[in-house]
Amino acid sequence: MQIKKTLWPLLAAFLLLSSCAILGIDSEAQSEFDQGLAFFNRGQYEQAIARFHRATEIDPNFGRAYLYLGRSNVSLKRWRQALPPLRTAYRLSPEDTKKEALDFLIDALFAVALDDFKIGNWGSSVGHFREVLELQPTSGRGRNEMAKALVAQGGDSLSRGNVSQAISAYAEAVKLSPNSFDAIFGLAKAFFRNGEFHKARQAAQDAMRVAPANREAQSFFKDLQGR
Repeated sequence: MQIKKTLWPLLAAFLLLSSCAILGIDSEAQSEFDQGLAFFNRGQYEQAIARFHRATEIDPNFGRAYLYLGRSNVSLKRWRQALPPLRTAYRLSPEDTKKEALDFLIDALFAVALDDFKIGNWGSSVGHFREVLELQPTSGRGRNEMAKALVAQGGDSLSRGNVSQAISAYAEAVKLSPNSFDAIFGLAKAFFRNGEFHKARQAAQDAMRVAPANREAQSFFKDLQGR
């Protein structure tokens, strides 16, 4: 009986080392990961982060360590800090487990993009929504939110006198959201500022088709008639 009690820990250690070898994971990295996972499951995310980070230092190809490093930061609502490890986890994940990493990465990208939008960091917001659409091209929410960010960026560019940048932002917003009055009417005003009156009239007409009762668009189109 005493021999069996002695053999079990040795057998468990052997199995752990064997599984690590099969998966190509450094045993020290696996040990750090296992300790991190124990902290994670208890909700002790700061301690988990330290262990997961150490595991990735030991083994830079340890995909699940990156995933749980990102998830720990997500649990603490540290969305920006979550992005780098989640991007790496997605890149390293095998095809059959990629969706798990992708779901967390998309959530973090949305959170950062929306936060950037709130503070008026339009370029960064657009960039993060663009990444969402690269990962999930059919995301309706991604398209709508990116269109809003582009409209805001277009308005900011127009107010600063950067008309060409405004036209580019509004035009992309219209492609993403063809029935967005703000995007179409913004494009009309940008064309007008650029002296492209024919394009401005066309865009103003499109804006009135979307919102026939909008008085600002009606007045703007009327002013353009004589140009």
